[in-house]
Amino acid sequence: MNSIRKTLIAAAITGSLASFAAEPVPFATNGGLKMLYDNRMYPQAVTRDGTLYMVWRGDEGYPYIRSYGLADRTFSEPHMLLTGLDLEIDNDKYRRDHHYAPVLWTEASGRLHVLFGCHGKAGVHLVSKRPADITAWQLGAEVAPSISYPKLHRIHGGKTLIYYRHKGHLGEWRYRISPDGGQTWDAPAQTSVNMNAEPHTAPFASHAGSYNTTRVSADGKTLHVAFIWKMEEPLRNTRYQLTLHDHVRRHNLYYFRIDLVTGSATNYAGKPIQLPVTKTTADRDLIVWDTEERSAAVGPSIHLDPDGTPSLLLPVSDKTPYLGSYYFVRPEGSVWKKTEITRTAHPFNASYLDRLPDGRFRAVLIQGGGHTDSEKYNLDQYGWGDAVKVWISDPSGQNWKPARDLTPTPGHKYQNVQFVSQDLATHAPNLLLFYGWKDKSGSATGYLLDTR
Repeated sequence: MNSIRKTLIAAAITGSLASFAAEPVPFATNGGLKMLYDNRMYPQAVTRDGTLYMVWRGDEGYPYIRSYGLADRTFSEPHMLLTGLDLEIDNDKYRRDHHYAPVLWTEASGRLHVLFGCHGKAGVHLVSKRPADITAWQLGAEVAPSISYPKLHRIHGGKTLIYYRHKGHLGEWRYRISPDGGQTWDAPAQTSVNMNAEPHTAPFASHAGSYNTTRVSADGKTLHVAFIWKMEEPLRNTRYQLTLHDHVRRHNLYYFRIDLVTGSATNYAGKPIQLPVTKTTADRDLIVWDTEERSAAVGPSIHLDPDGTPSLLLPVSDKTPYLGSYYFVRPEGSVWKKTEITRTAHPFNASYLDRLPDGRFRAVLIQGGGHTDSEKYNLDQYGWGDAVKVWISDPSGQNWKPARDLTPTPGHKYQNVQFVSQDLATHAPNLLLFYGWKDKSGSATGYLLDTR
């Protein structure tokens, strides 16, 4: 019997299960770099029929899955998804490329789908042979010939949407729709954002890329897209008087939405925009925040009110390209208002935003001491903080206060708060994932927060 099961059983016997479950619980101790991905790739955890399924990237780069019973709060044994499959893979590529992290979803029959190994190529699409069975898998249909940063959503009519980047840093962002849970996908893919497309009339439009995050409306008919601009060329940053490296050469915040029934797009004010979005279109019609060369590296977490009003959460640098603050960004009339919540050590610290039943906003943030300068290529890459904290605001989102410290082990490093999807339709209000590690020589630990 594994140690987590023993701990849970002991807690139940002493009558302290409820209080134990309110603390982060380890679900895996073999994590690698980007064990759980940031705001650009999801979901990595899905609930279905009383079970939570979670996937992660192991320290050797391979994909893993594990289940968690929501009623009894017990874990299955973990399963490495390549086990028993006759696949030729590049072991070194899996070990080095953190983009190969897995995402998962379910279809109406209860069968599970996992997609991994995606970075400018099709990756591997697996489908469980039986509903709810994480131990037996078969190859599924190719989703697209080139995928990076896949994001899965359930949309109107019970269909499944995948949103992803096609090709490399300067590639297009596209989406495809499946009518049958991922067994087949429509063609051609719809292109939504191509910041490098002509006309190159906006500043630095040539060699412009972007990183997108998405959310779907409650009725499944509107795709909300927020994105940051990536400057591909190593131009000198005049704010910091430095030539920034790739990971912080990312700026500005943009937003638009797509009607998934008609395929048309508008900005927040309702102005029709032509797809794909170009740098010219983005700067003219979609700008939420010109960060004036401050780094906005990881992209925002998106919350939607029932009426579709978006709220965004992201870290932006200030005194250096790394040190900065988290900001809550929300429209008030025709103006996007930006409210500073608290400090953070790196603009790559990925956060999560939602709204409590009483109307207050909740932000789960990576904070504390952390990276304050350039990174090396190891487990510590792309920033980190030594604390995981919850901040809560009043219903206006303008007044924030610290509410809870979730840090499992003081002195460790933490990153990437990931939501748990309720069968791709909504986010589970009382379940979250994040991960942490001691130092670059060891493996990372994934944590599940269950506050039901």
